[in-house]
Amino acid sequence: MNYKENISIKDPSVKFLVPSHLVEKKNQIELSILIPSFNEKKTIKKFIEWCKVGISSLGLEKKSEIIIIDSSDDGTDQIALENGAKVVKAPLRGLGRAYLDGIDFVSGKYMILGDADCTYDFKNLENFYKKFKDGYEFIMGSRRKGNIEKNSMPKLHRYFGIPITNFLLNFIYNSKFSDIHCGMRGITKDAFLKLELNSQKWGYASEMLIKAIRLELKTT
Repeated sequence: MNYKENISIKDPSVKFLVPSHLVEKKNQIELSILIPSFNEKKTIKKFIEWCKVGISSLGLEKKSEIIIIDSSDDGTDQIALENGAKVVKAPLRGLGRAYLDGIDFVSGKYMILGDADCTYDFKNLENFYKKFKDGYEFIMGSRRKGNIEKNSMPKLHRYFGIPITNFLLNFIYNSKFSDIHCGMRGITKDAFLKLELNSQKWGYASEMLIKAIRLELKTT
């Protein structure tokens, strides 16, 4: 697989790999799908195919990019490159750190975040894109408003944990989120940079949410 390689100015251990056939100019990119991955060789091809379906439905084939922030040792990066994704190759340092490693290579104005294991349906990106076009800066996905497949979530989480934690956060911060634990999120690049995230691991998710509220980003 032929690709171009760039090394991060901030951290030489982080490399940015771009398939040679991708010649789009950075200023043409509107939407970036930014996804951390670790040993996802079984699902990464399918996931990228889903992303392409979602991108095509928006008519953004020439105005989008798929970036996989990869720390795998099972060949996930090569499969991603072969299927048309760009890859940020980074040491395994935590989920939050993966986004911090990847953000410098994002060209799009709008970003959609999620998982590479096909947990979330990236074939359907229309609602996120519409919200971006309506001026929203931070968009939370919601499994409670969508479809949850049978046995995909423990009943204790679905009927007790998520509703209770949603209620508490919304009560404390006067917000209206329906699923604060959803990993599929949309955020503008400018807003992401404003957040100045520090969390290196799972804590990034809560930090992102709370800072978005405190900075009074336009959220939904």
